[in-house]
Amino acid sequence: MSRINFNSEDREKALEYWRPSVEAIRADAIHGSVYLANQALEIVEDFVQRQLYRNRTELIQNLAKLSNALVRAKPLMALIYNRTKRVLQFIQNLPKEEKNIQVIKELTLEEIQQIRKEAEENFQKIARLGSRLILDYHVVLTHSSSSIIEAIFMEARKQKKRFRVIVTESRPLLEGRDLARRLAEAGIKTRLIPDADITRAVKDAHFVLTGTDRFTETSFINKTGTHAMGIIAEYMNKPFYVAGETDKILLRRTYPVRFLQGEPTQLIDNPPKSLSVDNYYFEETPIDFLQKVVIEDGIFELKEFVDRYL
Repeated sequence: MSRINFNSEDREKALEYWRPSVEAIRADAIHGSVYLANQALEIVEDFVQRQLYRNRTELIQNLAKLSNALVRAKPLMALIYNRTKRVLQFIQNLPKEEKNIQVIKELTLEEIQQIRKEAEENFQKIARLGSRLILDYHVVLTHSSSSIIEAIFMEARKQKKRFRVIVTESRPLLEGRDLARRLAEAGIKTRLIPDADITRAVKDAHFVLTGTDRFTETSFINKTGTHAMGIIAEYMNKPFYVAGETDKILLRRTYPVRFLQGEPTQLIDNPPKSLSVDNYYFEETPIDFLQKVVIEDGIFELKEFVDRYL
C-alpha cells in the first residue's frame, strides 16, 4: 500500500500523479472509445489501489477530480463518463456505517472488476447479435475503425459467412486503413476506399454499419463523414445500422456535447497566416437516419430503441 506525507507542500501534486496518463488519453486520436475507456478505468483502478487517501471523503473528492479530468479529456466518449461515474456512485452508496477505508478500497476494486466483466460480456453479445445482420454475399460499408464493428465482422467470419466489407480510409489518421488490413489478414474480402468515394461505396453496399462513441436524445456521434454517409444512404434507400453498448447512452441534458479539434498540421504543414484549418474528428449524425440499433439487449428498430432508451 502506497503512502504519502499528507503534511507535505507537494501533497496536491502527489495526489494528481495521474495527470500525464490523462493527457495521454486526451492526445490519443487513433484508438476508439472501448480501448480508451478501458485505459481510463485502469487509471481509476490504479488510484484506488494506491490508497493515497485517508478516508471515504478524501477518496470521493479526489476520485471526482480524476473522473472530471478523464471526461474533459474525451468529452464525446460516453463510456468514460458512465464508467467513472458508476465507480463514484458505488462508493457514495456504500453504507455510511462502513468507516474502514481498507474495506472501502477492496469493495471498490471489486466493483471495477465487475464493470470490466459486464463490459466484456456486453461486447461479446453485441458481436454475436450484429453478425446476424450479415448474410452470405452481403457487402457492408463501414466508416473509420470501431472495435465492436470489427468484432462483428470477425464473428461473421467465424461463422463462415461469405461477405465483403468496404472500409473508408478515414483521414487524417487513416485508422480505417489499419482496420482494412486487419480484416483482410483475417481472410475477409475487404475493399479500401478514399473517404471522398463514399457515394459509390453506398451504392455498392447492401447496408452501412458503424459504431458510435455516444447516443444522445436525437443523435449518435461518430467519425466526421458519418453524417454525409447517412444522407447518401437515405437518398439511395440503403439501410444504416449502428452498434454500441447501452453505456454509450449519454443524454445532452446530462452532459453537453463538445467537439475538440485535432492538430492542423495533420491536414497541412506550415499553413499561411490567412489560412484557417478545421480538423474535427467527430460529428453528430441525426439518429433518424438509422433503421436498426444493435446493443447488448438485442437488435432494435429505431423507434423501439428511442422509446426504450432515449
